[in-house]
Amino acid sequence: MKKPNLFKSKAEKERERRMAVNKAMNQLERRIKKLEDQEQVYINAAKVAMREALPEQIELAKKALKLTIGEKKRTFAMLVNLRIVSQMKEMSAMTTDFVHALGDIGKSIAANTTEDMSKFVNEIQEAMEKVTAQTEEVIEVLESNQNEVGVFADKISNVDDTEIDNKIYGKSQSGMSNDEIEKKLASLREEINK
Repeated sequence: MKKPNLFKSKAEKERERRMAVNKAMNQLERRIKKLEDQEQVYINAAKVAMREALPEQIELAKKALKLTIGEKKRTFAMLVNLRIVSQMKEMSAMTTDFVHALGDIGKSIAANTTEDMSKFVNEIQEAMEKVTAQTEEVIEVLESNQNEVGVFADKISNVDDTEIDNKIYGKSQSGMSNDEIEKKLASLREEINK
């Protein structure tokens, strides 16, 4: 039987949070894989439509491809942001734990020595409070940025027609088709082998 959230320890809540983050990342990764598969379907559909001289279907396949690529970019952006936020939160927690451990060490040393360690303990306490405050600020900023993922993702998801045409017609960033690249590579290999 699942315990109500009210009675869970901090460690249990953190473990559940990590599990939820991992689940979300896995879902995003699966979504990206499905979008890549859809992308290939639309590329193939556009090629068939071109071969059969069906201009309306070519445009339909291009629009579907454009939407799919935009969605894939948005999903990638969400995945990257989620990974960054999760990592930063873990780093902040480790830093806080480290500073608390230093404080405990200082108190232990103070208890076992005759010297006045109050200044040292106070400095560690101040450092702990400062790190904790900074950690909370970082987490707030990261979480607020996570809420703005949609705005950011919309900006990067603009897919231009050149990108679509390159995927369909097999053009590389150099502007050469795959066949042209293969021919060029073959001629270069011949020159090297002479």
